[in-house]
Order: sequence, then C-alpha cells, then structure tokens
Amino acid sequence: MSSQKLPIHRLPLPSSTLQHALPQLTLEPKPSSQRRATTFDTTGEGVWARVNPLWAAWPLRITKEEALGMGVDVEKGEQIDVEDVLRRWEPIKLDHTGIPHDPEDETNGLNTFSSDHRLKLQPILLGISTSTLKDSLPHLTVGDAPTICNRGASPSPDATPAALVRNAFIDVLSGRKVLRSEGEGEGGGKEYGPWSTRYCGHQFGSWAGQLGDGRAISILETESEGGGRQELQLKGAGRTPFSRSADGLAVLRSGVREFLGCEAIAALQIPTTRSLALLTTPFPDVPVVREHGPEPSSLLCRVSPSFIRIGHFQALNPSKADQGMRQFFLGGRGWLDDQNDLNPDKEEGNLEGLRKLTEWVKNDIMQMQGSSTKEWLEEVVKRNAETVAKWQIYGWMHGVLNTDNISLTGATIDYGPYAFMDVYDERHICNHSDPSGLYNYRNQPSRVLFALDKLVSTLAPILGYEAVHSSSPTQGYSEGLSKETRKEWEEKGLEVMKGFEERFWEIEREEEKRRWARRFGLRTSQQSDSRDIFLDYLSLLSTHKIDFHTSFRKLSFFRPTQTNNAEYLSKFVTELIEESTTNVSDDKLNLAEKDFEGWLKLYAERASTQNEKEAYGNTEGEGWEEIRLKEMKASNPRFVLRQWVLEETIEKMEKALTKPYVEAKEGQAPEEWEIDLGVREARKVLAKILDLSTRPFEPYGEGEGKGSDFEEDKRLCGLGKKEMLGFQCSCSS
Repeated sequence: MSSQKLPIHRLPLPSSTLQHALPQLTLEPKPSSQRRATTFDTTGEGVWARVNPLWAAWPLRITKEEALGMGVDVEKGEQIDVEDVLRRWEPIKLDHTGIPHDPEDETNGLNTFSSDHRLKLQPILLGISTSTLKDSLPHLTVGDAPTICNRGASPSPDATPAALVRNAFIDVLSGRKVLRSEGEGEGGGKEYGPWSTRYCGHQFGSWAGQLGDGRAISILETESEGGGRQELQLKGAGRTPFSRSADGLAVLRSGVREFLGCEAIAALQIPTTRSLALLTTPFPDVPVVREHGPEPSSLLCRVSPSFIRIGHFQALNPSKADQGMRQFFLGGRGWLDDQNDLNPDKEEGNLEGLRKLTEWVKNDIMQMQGSSTKEWLEEVVKRNAETVAKWQIYGWMHGVLNTDNISLTGATIDYGPYAFMDVYDERHICNHSDPSGLYNYRNQPSRVLFALDKLVSTLAPILGYEAVHSSSPTQGYSEGLSKETRKEWEEKGLEVMKGFEERFWEIEREEEKRRWARRFGLRTSQQSDSRDIFLDYLSLLSTHKIDFHTSFRKLSFFRPTQTNNAEYLSKFVTELIEESTTNVSDDKLNLAEKDFEGWLKLYAERASTQNEKEAYGNTEGEGWEEIRLKEMKASNPRFVLRQWVLEETIEKMEKALTKPYVEAKEGQAPEEWEIDLGVREARKVLAKILDLSTRPFEPYGEGEGKGSDFEEDKRLCGLGKKEMLGFQCSCSS
C-alpha cells in the first residue's frame, strides 16, 4: 500500500468491500424508495441498501418559486409529484472536484456526482480530529481544514491546493457531491456507492423487530498500512428506508456529544469508533425540529473498521419467540409485495445470509481467516468483556446497551445519553429514559453479556454445523434443511459454547483487576487487593459522596513514603476531600478524613512492599516512587468530559451559530461577517474541548500557575456546579 497522502475521493478501496461481499436489499427504482420506511422480507439474506445522503429538512419543503422552476403552478391548483421533488437530489451529474489528477496515478474507480440542487447545500465544517487522521486515516489529506477548525486560521485562497482538497473533503462528507462508481458493471457486481444497513435487536431487554441505519449512511471503505481497514459513515445524513417515523437528521447537541465522546474514550485507550469531522449548515437551511422547536443541524463523520452490530446477525436468524412480528410506519411502505406470506410455519431469517455475514466479519473485518466460527465468537466475547471492563474502570456509562448497540469488534459504538460518572455510585443511571436502571453503571457487564448470549443463540446453527461436520459451512449448506436437522445443529451449537458466560466473567473481572491496579499504581498483585484496596476505596467514595475522577487524580500525587508524617497525611487527606466534593459540612468532613486516613495507611503499606519496589526497578531510595507517581498520572486523567462541560460547550456553540439569525432585523438576512464570526467562535469552543479530550492526562491548571488560560483549564477540569452532578441526558437525537 502506498504511503502517499490522498484527497478523500481518491482513497483506495480495500480488496474486498461490504457491497461486494454481502447481499443487497432491493429497492424500487424511484427516488422515494430510499426515503420511505420499509420492512424488508424477513426471509431475505440482504444486509444493505443503496441510499444517497439527503441532508435536508424533513418533511420536504418547497417554495412556490421552486415549484414554478419545476413547471408546476400551485396557484392554479397544479400538483407536485414527490418523485419529482426528490429527483432534484439524484446525483446523476459528473462533477469533478477541481483537483488536478495525473492520469498515470492509481485510481479507485470512483467519481464524484452531484445535481444542481445538491450544490445549493452550504455545509460548514466545525471540527476535525487530527488524532483520527493520524490513527485511522494516515493516508488522507484534508488540506487546511485542521488549521481552520483547530487554530482559527483563515481559509487558504480558492484554487490553491489546500483549499481544493479541503473543499473536496467537505463536499463528500456533506453530500454536496456523492462518491460512487460511474455505472453498474456486468451482473451488477461492480457498482459502488453510499449505503445503509438493516439490523434488528433487543431494546431495553425486549425484541424491537427491524431497526437499521435510520440516520446513518456509509460513504466509503478504505485501507492503509498505518490505519488498517476503515469505513466512513455519516450520522445525521437524512432519511433512509430504516428511519421509521424519524427525519434521519441530528441536532447539533447530538453531533457535539458523539464527536467529543468518541475521541475522549479513544484517549483513554478504550476501543471505540472514531470521530473524523463535524459539520453543520446555516441555521435556517436545515432546521431540525425537536420537542423545543427548531435546532441547528449536525452531521458527524465517524470512522471504524466496521459498523456491524449484533443486531445485524439477529435480523438474519431471529429467535422463534421473536418471529411473526410485522411493523408499519407512518408514511412508510409497509413490506414489499413479496413479503405478504403470513404462514406461521414459515421460518424467518436466512441461514445463507447468516453464513455470508459471519464469514465477512470473521475473515475480512477481524482478520481471522482459518479460524472456526467458535474460535471467532470466543474472540468477540473476549473483546467485549475487555471493553466493558475498561468502561467500569473509568466510570463511563453507555446508557443504551441494546443488542443493536454492541459491536462485534468490541468497539464502543453509538454515543447517545452516555456519561462519565461524577460522584461514585454503582447504581447511577445516566439515561433519564431508563428509570428502572437496566443499564446503570453496575449492570453494564451483565447487559453486554445478555447481548452476547443473543449472538450465540443466533449463530447456533452455524456453530452446530461445524461441530457435526468438522468444517465450516459452504454455499448452499442450508438448502432443503429439515426442521429436525436444524434443531440438531442449534442444540449442538449451544452445547459447544456452553460455559462462555463464565469465561466472559473471568475475562471481565481479570481485566478490571489489572486496570484498577494500574490506576492505583500497583505493579504487583495480591489476592487481597480487590477487597482491601479497590473495593474499600470505592466504598469510601460512595459513602462520603466523593467525586470519582478528581479523587483518583489527587491520589496520583500521594507519596507512600510520607505516610508516617502526620502533618503530610492530614494535609493530603483534607485536600483530596475538598477538591473532590462540592459541599461537605465540618462534621462530615471530619468523618471522611478519619476514614481516608485509615485507608491511606493501609494503601501506603501495600504500595511500599519490597515486591512493589522491585517491580519498579529500584529497591533503594525514592527513585521507585517517582516512577510510580509518573505512571499514575498517566493512568488517571486530569480532564474528564463531564456532563456540565458538554452542556456548556453545546450551549456556547448553539448561541454562536444562531445569534446572527436571532438578532437579525425582521425581513433582513444577517451580514456575512456576523455569520462568519459565529462560526469561528463555535469552532474555537469545540477545538478547546477536543484538545482537552484527546490529551486528558496533561496537567491542565494543576499546581502553581496564573493567567487566564491557566484559570480556564483549571475550571474545565473542575467539578462544575452542584446541580449538574449526576446530570441525566435523554437518548440524544
């Protein structure tokens, strides 16, 4: 693979793409088919459907002038055909990016297409993650986009290479231009373009039937030596066949939360999808109407080796209890003409499609060629157990651990009402739409295991086939399959995976123990650590309502060798408690100090054992302690993407972007300079929090310092207002 940096439209495709490996869901050949909610055939093997981005207000709006331009005079009672309205968005016009291209250079076979109506979009790039570029897409060049967004630089003049590359990047991400092959090859096997996928799932423990990418549209797969295989997906890109009754759009607060959340989790070395860029439009252009009225739009480009979830597998083999469900959506299509068979004896799902999807994820995504399905599934269990353990270690809560939000690769996916816990509380609920606490902090591992159990059941026929035949299934393995044989495979499949739950818990607990030890600065392990060090400390945090993150950061500065110094110990304990809480009475403070002093003495003794000193490579003097302190500060973040920081960031950005329109005189448009000023301010606010999120272990506002920047860093690393502690978010939309 070449190390040359390329603009987005010239990134190389992988040797095998999702569209060429997995079956397609067929849509009717008319523009509305991409936008109507459709329940697809439950016996079909299709996984994806062709869907072009449609970043537009929904329901569609059209002015009298636009109608006249289409040859329709509504004043005369003439009717507008919805197909004609949508056809204006069809990307049928070849539209080059303007970037010079050497004919001898390698090509990916893709071109950019657009339409006059698409080109009316006015996308605004708000943020770009250089960390994602470095880690996941090192072969992508985006021109001057990073300096504009993250450093407040002015755009390069038009027609310069930096401007052309940046504009091509924005055009493709916003949907102004659609990246696809020019036409369909022989047999339909060569065409490539944007797509959305179908999945099902259990939501809050109950079967929800067909779900799918309701506002997510993937636009490209690529591969590089440094970043591996990556898929680029747009979230908030408009209606798809899976949108049900929603508009397929995303509000600014939703985009900001995920844009920052992905990068904050990545910086903690927790597997996750990544954020590449965040866009919006001028406020009146794409109003996203929610419960409080119109809000600014957002479009997030996120990146991952794959966005396949457990729910994709469930769609191809739903359990017997989950079959027979039919869904209708307001303004939707119902199911297609060949889906009218309500025969209760007809098996739903498609085992051939399940085989193809399994082979695709196992071989192409997770690079486990030659491994059995059982071995691959054990790796899926392992990765998810390790990931949820890392969530627990950093007090992070997902909020909606439905089976359609669990990745096969173990990546954290779909950032809705997530939160980093403030005051330590193992029963904390971060999602106010989860009143029963099904997905609270303590329950996260068990809910991930619930999802994995559904995956095991779904894959039971393939697992059983392999156990019976000592080989992987091949094309046609399920043709003419009798109910008796299928039942035999399913029972055998569950048998070969027996005990995976215990293995999950072993991995999860071992990973937690290892990660807790790192946060406590322990390089060796003792059987009593979990009880005397980890659990006792967390119990103190819970009992005295102490902040989870600040207390660990403060603990990073603790010197075990000074424990016998009563003055040092007393001062340290007082500072730890005062910095880690917003309101403690003198009586409670005295009680907390006494409890923490007792624990710190025990902790100091454990941290100063001969084995610990030797593990740090130094048994004499205090050299080992310096190394220990350094390592602890590299494991306990100074900055945490707290709820109050997110809410403040969103509020500032919304105000900056909407102010010119809100304050414009009636009947007048705001001045261009006012709009530009608001965009620059929004970028500045976002860039600041992105920088903190991607480098959370730096000593922001710590120790002695002065100046406005120092004080602002210190504030952003603080607890925030008391009323924001434990703030619950809704399912972000």
